[in-house]
Amino acid sequence: MPLPSLNLSSFTFLVADPNPYFHSLLKGVLHAFGVRSVVSTNNGGEALQITRSQAFDLIFSDCLLPELDGFDLVQRIRADGMNPNRYVPVITLTSHTQERHVARARDCGTSFVLAKPISPKQLYDRLAWVADDQRPYVMTENYIGPDRRFNPDSRYMGPERRRSFVDDSNDGLELPTIPGPPQNSPTKA
Repeated sequence: MPLPSLNLSSFTFLVADPNPYFHSLLKGVLHAFGVRSVVSTNNGGEALQITRSQAFDLIFSDCLLPELDGFDLVQRIRADGMNPNRYVPVITLTSHTQERHVARARDCGTSFVLAKPISPKQLYDRLAWVADDQRPYVMTENYIGPDRRFNPDSRYMGPERRRSFVDDSNDGLELPTIPGPPQNSPTKA
């Protein structure tokens, strides 16, 4: 099956990763995909400052950044109502795919997790997935980010959602949604 065609030429990406080799590799692959503008940093504190002053279309963040780890970086971006990247998709990169790392990435508001090492095809597939992601952004007392449920047809019915569906009524929790994702998310050509 052919890959979907993405036009990424007008988008700006932020790459926050402590490994200079991976920086170079990721920037090279993104440029090969047509991305013209990639801003890079090797630590989370600097990444947070950059996101406060410049809008991006997508953010890549390693989970183990110095100064401010990638999980806290995403959580702070999402919680800051003045940050222009609050609703921007974030792909968390990790070499640590233990369940606790993946769960922490999900719970901090990241859009997707991508395990290192990555291939250009995996990266392109993830970018296509981000382009098609229709999940609304959710704001609760403890979470701001894309709806963590991937099944749009789920009939969540509160804490006992796994019990048998006895009737079709929905008296479960309704999560407030926030308009999102941003208008400039990658589009298919």
